[in-house]
Amino acid sequence: MSGIWLKRGLGAAAVVAAGFSATLPAEAASFDCGKAASPAEKAVCASPLLSRLDDVLGKAYGEARKQFAEEAKTTSRDFMAQRASCATNQSCLAAAYVGVVERLGNIGATTALPSDVTAKTIAAGASIAAGALPQTLGQCAMTSVSAVHPRLGDGGPITDADYDSGTGIEYANGGYQVSYDREAALIASKPGDKVLMCLVWIPQGCPAGDDRGRFYMTTNLKSGATWTLADSQHMCGGA
Repeated sequence: MSGIWLKRGLGAAAVVAAGFSATLPAEAASFDCGKAASPAEKAVCASPLLSRLDDVLGKAYGEARKQFAEEAKTTSRDFMAQRASCATNQSCLAAAYVGVVERLGNIGATTALPSDVTAKTIAAGASIAAGALPQTLGQCAMTSVSAVHPRLGDGGPITDADYDSGTGIEYANGGYQVSYDREAALIASKPGDKVLMCLVWIPQGCPAGDDRGRFYMTTNLKSGATWTLADSQHMCGGA
């Protein structure tokens, strides 16, 4: 794959926040819960939501590995490190799973996240900042849409056909997301719409000062639509 680092949106997913509390024993797909040793593994096995996301990850990884084996392995290794760093932090763990599934979608995976997993799911039980752009995995913030526009443009009047080149969206907290696709959920969003955005993927091994390629899951609280997109057209270290 090239340095291009974009992800399709999830469309108008329902804002049904899945809870983190475990009432029944769960079972992960990618490892044996009977042998879970780390705090993160035990937390996954104890949570129906995280176990469900682990199952999605297993399928997505298998698909991506058939297309781009080395990139899939590297992505998996980065995910394992990020998951371990979350320990038992539920928001962090949910974000790690969301981020890796979306990243694998860039390299051949077709398995999508469950439609009831939104930014509200990640934010459940965690404090939500106002105004600032999230900086740590699983951190969420309330902000609003400031502008929606085509990915490419010459500054002239925007036409509907301009979105065929892709879609960009800007937020009041300085955040930005972009896609090469025509994103209906973004195009339907309006300046002033309140959104909840959570950081779900932080690329590893980036050159100093280059933090491009972060993924955010964003839910428009007015429309209910959710999308997960990168903050740049290229990953860190790319063109």
